[in-house]
Amino acid sequence: MAGEAPAVEVLLLGAGGFLGLHTLDALRDRGIDPRCGRRRRSNVLGLRSRKARLVPADLDEPGGLVEAMSGCSVVVHAAGHYPKTSRDPQAALALGLRQSRAVLDAAAAAGVRRLVYVSTTSTVAPAPGGGPSDERHTWPEPPAFGAYHALKWHMERAFLDEDRLEVTVACPAACLGPGDLRVGTSALLVATSRGMDPPHPDGWVPVVDARDVGRAVATLATMSAPPRRVLLAGGNHRLQDLLTLAAARYRVPPPAPPVDAATAIQLADAAEAAVEGTAQRPSLSREIVDLVVHGLPLCCALAESRLGLSWTPLSTTLDDFDAWARRLGIVPPHPETAPCSPPPTRTASTGSSPS
Repeated sequence: MAGEAPAVEVLLLGAGGFLGLHTLDALRDRGIDPRCGRRRRSNVLGLRSRKARLVPADLDEPGGLVEAMSGCSVVVHAAGHYPKTSRDPQAALALGLRQSRAVLDAAAAAGVRRLVYVSTTSTVAPAPGGGPSDERHTWPEPPAFGAYHALKWHMERAFLDEDRLEVTVACPAACLGPGDLRVGTSALLVATSRGMDPPHPDGWVPVVDARDVGRAVATLATMSAPPRRVLLAGGNHRLQDLLTLAAARYRVPPPAPPVDAATAIQLADAAEAAVEGTAQRPSLSREIVDLVVHGLPLCCALAESRLGLSWTPLSTTLDDFDAWARRLGIVPPHPETAPCSPPPTRTASTGSSPS
């Protein structure tokens, strides 16, 4: 692994989120107590419990961003726009790009040396000829499917095109683990644990422990010569395998067979339309469907060789998520759970992971 740079002052945007809190913990493990940006209406209970250094930092207030970044040599941006639905892709794109440019302009004005942007593996393109994709495989233009994929492509491109400061991009896969208060990536697993058997497509779902992402981002913030872009996934699985595992773990009937992609898209679009204009979340989001339908097996050897990462086993991730979620009542109580083996890891040629 490359050597680390001297001690730095870091601003962490999105510090109170799922990945932000794990990044805060990882930075502190390295002896760095970052400034933690907060928006006026954000939930900071996790940050206050950690006695974090809070500073105002709203992506829609550029002047405040410059002040928050003043004196920082590194900014970690884990607060990229994440639309609740895919109903208005143009508005989502406009907001995502406006906030991205505000962060970049503020970092340049404040004299920031390095910016670590937390993106997503949805920006990864299929490998020519098949097989796992890696950092070399990018879409030359926005994917022609799914508002989420197009939004994230445009946002990542804005950061990779930046030339006023050093930018490195982390692309995590589906993040699992304790602390997912919004029940984002974990939503289908949680629904399965409650015996709901949600309709779902099947497809590749590369997964990663959120704590591994935190460690990777902290390494990118502190190492002397980080890679330009790095993919973060601890394993490649089929969604049907993951839901079958969850059903066995919580002693509920196994999931029904997956629906075809077109049906899943119709169901997601209808679910999003049903909650439009409300604060409710759709029972099945179009973003999740698109991620599964267009999911790809990934090779993340670069993260292992350059960042020195070793991946948390899926069984450990699920055990730790279960213990945390059970305490909060997110999943059924302990007597109804049972440990079980993780789904087999397959090679890309047979339908699963290369590692």
